[in-house]
Amino acid sequence: MFTIEPMVVAYGPHREKSRFTYMHNAGVAIDIPYVSWLVRGKDLNVLIDVGCSARDYAEHIRPKDRQLVHVGQVFADVVDVKPITEHLRDRGLAPRDIDFVVLSHLDWDHCMTMDPFTESTVYVQRREWETTPSHEMFATSFAPKEHYDKIAEGNLELLDGTHKIAEGLELILSPGHTFGGQSAIVKTSEGTFVIAGMCVLKENFYPTEEQQEHFKVIPPGGHTDLFESYETMLKLKEIGGDNVLPLHMSEAWDITRIGSPIGA
Repeated sequence: MFTIEPMVVAYGPHREKSRFTYMHNAGVAIDIPYVSWLVRGKDLNVLIDVGCSARDYAEHIRPKDRQLVHVGQVFADVVDVKPITEHLRDRGLAPRDIDFVVLSHLDWDHCMTMDPFTESTVYVQRREWETTPSHEMFATSFAPKEHYDKIAEGNLELLDGTHKIAEGLELILSPGHTFGGQSAIVKTSEGTFVIAGMCVLKENFYPTEEQQEHFKVIPPGGHTDLFESYETMLKLKEIGGDNVLPLHMSEAWDITRIGSPIGA
């Protein structure tokens, strides 16, 4: 059994909600948390994504002379919440205690804070690694090439689909938002949870009754394949049921821990 602790490291203010909920909520502005998900089991510590700090955004993502324009929207600058190293320290951990860093996909807001984790094995799907950046239309979704080169110099391991990290913790390929996204299936004392490797919100997996007249799930606004992302989300929901945890869910601000610690 494992526990899951969402650690909000920063957020993107006033993002267009329809970027996440395809064809829904146009003109609605929301704050998007950048979350690193700490998964802990007996003698095993895993991070799902590492987020992006305001400093990394300013130094590596934002143009030097203006705000970032990303697929038609002028982005307000990233705002820090708490450094990932402080989140870990609050939990009695240091970066060297992290055995594996799982990058759900390679958009910059999920993979920038890699420097502290030089001793960790890093898992990326091979399909994701070989198709980043995915297309010129999404060029601003990705970090500069030198950032990925730096990741490659570390303990990078490329995966080809399903990979069992440990009993009760498994990674699966979940394409559609990007070509090679991956999701984590985590068994806890509260049931099986899915950390869904797509840039979506809770609403995407659990639409309102009115929305469900047309969509069983709402695909991400940004996608490499609309229909593939829809089918992937249905698969993830079939596995997780009511326990799907989207990467940018606003509820992450309020969740302390899912599951009981070993021995509790």
